[in-house]
Amino acid sequence: MSHSKRRLRGGSGLPAWPEPSSRKRSLPVLGLATAVGAAAVALLGSGAAFLCGSHLGSRLPRGGSRLVACRGKGKAAKEAKWEGATITPRSEDWSAWYLDLIAASKLVDDAPVRGCKILMPDGFALWEGIQRLLDPKLKEMGVQNAYFPLLIPVSFLSKEASHVDGFAKECAVVTHHRLRSVANAGEKGGPLVEVDPESKLAEPYVVRPTSETVVWHMYGKWISSYRDLPMKMNQWVNVMRWEMRTRPFLRSAEFLWQEGHTAHATRDEADAQARQVLDAYVWLAQDELCMPLVPGRKSNNERFAGADETYTIEALTQNGMAIQAGTSHFLGQNFAKAFDVTYLNDEQKSEYVWASSWGVSTRLIGAVIMVHSDDDGLVLPPAIAATQVVITPFYAKDPEQQAALLEAAAMLKDRLVAAGIRVHLDDRVGLKPGIKFFEWEQRGVPLRLELGARDLEQGIALGKLRTGGDKFSVPLSGDENGGPAEAVSAALARLKGELRERAEALRERLTFRISSREDFDARIKEREPGMLLIPWGGDDDDEDRIKDETSVTLRCYPLEQEAMPEGQVCPLTGKPSRLWAIFAFSY
Repeated sequence: MSHSKRRLRGGSGLPAWPEPSSRKRSLPVLGLATAVGAAAVALLGSGAAFLCGSHLGSRLPRGGSRLVACRGKGKAAKEAKWEGATITPRSEDWSAWYLDLIAASKLVDDAPVRGCKILMPDGFALWEGIQRLLDPKLKEMGVQNAYFPLLIPVSFLSKEASHVDGFAKECAVVTHHRLRSVANAGEKGGPLVEVDPESKLAEPYVVRPTSETVVWHMYGKWISSYRDLPMKMNQWVNVMRWEMRTRPFLRSAEFLWQEGHTAHATRDEADAQARQVLDAYVWLAQDELCMPLVPGRKSNNERFAGADETYTIEALTQNGMAIQAGTSHFLGQNFAKAFDVTYLNDEQKSEYVWASSWGVSTRLIGAVIMVHSDDDGLVLPPAIAATQVVITPFYAKDPEQQAALLEAAAMLKDRLVAAGIRVHLDDRVGLKPGIKFFEWEQRGVPLRLELGARDLEQGIALGKLRTGGDKFSVPLSGDENGGPAEAVSAALARLKGELRERAEALRERLTFRISSREDFDARIKEREPGMLLIPWGGDDDDEDRIKDETSVTLRCYPLEQEAMPEGQVCPLTGKPSRLWAIFAFSY
């Protein structure tokens, strides 16, 4: 499917994604035993990452991604080749490109559960990189990490009406607490275990879709005085929101995220906390992940369920669509009143606390892929790449020379690792250099260092950035001011700078001022529709009508608002304009 045709599925307004695998897999019964929940908690505790996603197995690169190699010399070495790691070009089929790239880059694999994925080491490392960057920023704000239960009583969700309305249709429900053996099942070829009907729970649990309810239940126990405030907690966990149509990283039934929850004595403190976290998200996504962003405020229709205000960072992808990359919410006193969370102020008067909540998820990984990667594979910001540098020593016929090359490569790796750089030494000297280059480019390693016999004689390695450009020399030895670590760090900084320049150019190229409905309708038919900046004057009903007519949504009101021209009329409603708004197709 060519993206330019904008073929739609189910009236969603989104480009059609490949259909799931035709293999039949039964849906998991929502009457889960507690053993299943316990297993999930155990998996979280062990650091395993089992995520739900689309049926990526149906989009594996043709023949899979497999390296076939013959170690040795001459003809044997020449037989080595990289099989089946082809990636559909973006211009041919954007959706297929995205899924091919994820599979070929070894980020995820199928799990034995319908729609679920396993984050492979390189994929999970991207999330670890995000956590490594963001966690210290949150702690600087006085936020402490904690852990709240995976299972939440259904009654908790009923205490905040708008909140339950926002998540009711996405909840997975646990109804029983044990399994039982099935007598003679093996002889009949049937299942060996089944849900014990006598183990039905008095009250069902939902598998955590978000944790506001359980957090505020506990805050009601922990907060009694102004001396307990502010209370700021965060957790790095998984959540489940049952999705019928899933896409790897972007939208899945289970995903990893961080969610922060704070309680404050005043409205201004809570709102300031939400904005402070949004600033941290901007730093993370724009400065470190090098994405083109528009920070803004959500409309009433797009606001988080139960929030008074939702702040967002909206990222722009290469195909001209938007991704909500992180949100921070000012919750007012809604949850405090729902869970009766009060404190005695310094005058010994009882008051409800004010609240914020905020989070980013593995959705950020999908955004990074769509913003930076190309037809050759992943392109990653150095800050989150599992491997920042790969060293590729060449094959040498002379055994002593080969040993010297490998020794020099190992010493170079040690120097870089000592400087805090993540390095892999590819010592598969039986493979042609081109095969190794192709593999590491496809996997998104920011910098490749090549080391041959002539290079060794000159005391250098040759560097090549994933973003292209000429090769350059990197010294194999030297002091801190002129050694390999400094040269490599400078090269990674150049790559980061290139990604930021590209991102800014993309935002400039695909942001359009709309002055009429005709301009709007023409723009959304383009192959790369982009972000549409509109002097908006509509209300909630107008916003819904435009969404129904075009599948374009109001992504945010940018925080940086230009002065509105006097007498400006909204081109989509004909009403007086009030605010500048960003409209776009979105994932």
